[in-house]
Amino acid sequence: MKAIIICIICFIAAKSFNSCNNTGLKNDDDISCTDTIPWSYEGITELKRGDIIIRANSNFLPKTAYIEGGWDAGHAAIVTKGSSGKQPDSLLANSLIFESSARDLPREYQLRETKGLDNSTNPLLYNNSFSPLYKGARYRLRLDLPERQIDSIIEFIVNQRGSYSSWNAIKRYPGNPEIDQMVKDGIRDNWADNTHWYCSLLIWQAVFYITGIDLDANGGYFVYPNDLVSSEHFDNTINHKGRARF
Repeated sequence: MKAIIICIICFIAAKSFNSCNNTGLKNDDDISCTDTIPWSYEGITELKRGDIIIRANSNFLPKTAYIEGGWDAGHAAIVTKGSSGKQPDSLLANSLIFESSARDLPREYQLRETKGLDNSTNPLLYNNSFSPLYKGARYRLRLDLPERQIDSIIEFIVNQRGSYSSWNAIKRYPGNPEIDQMVKDGIRDNWADNTHWYCSLLIWQAVFYITGIDLDANGGYFVYPNDLVSSEHFDNTINHKGRARF
């Protein structure tokens, strides 16, 4: 009996010694912690086409998922051209993203492709949504999807260029008779098409339309950036790093 107790104590001590830190975060290059898979890795060294970039939103917003350290309404964008390197801000500056921008811009620039970080004095190009100011509240989310689906998601998103950026936009689901009639009349290309978007809805709708995956963690009327970060579809596994903070 005494031997059994000693073995149990040794096992618990070994687990405590080898366990990941209690934040659930692990450095992207650290492979020493193998007993648990972190909720989010800490740091990024690349951005790939199809990656989703998030700035977490404030938790006082109604029905939002909780993410520590969120700012205001948050933001979300998808990477259309990636880059690699060890400096996150350089990664952003050398990557292209597509976003629905809430800034006061002409209609043709409200849904736009731009650099992930751009300090240009031209307001049509300027983008500080993921600047170093938000370090620790920025997330890189990655779905484990084949390239053809990633291409289709980006194609859907880019095809919404010329639409309006608006928080009045709503989620679309198949089977809506009104929308189906618009498709038949040639007013819409498909049931997921829309004329108004906000940043996180654009990404949610594209993924839902192409894959059937619902990325809204709590299924609310709105889909916030925090809801995307919290989605189980970005949970890290042994073979896939779906969620990283930087």
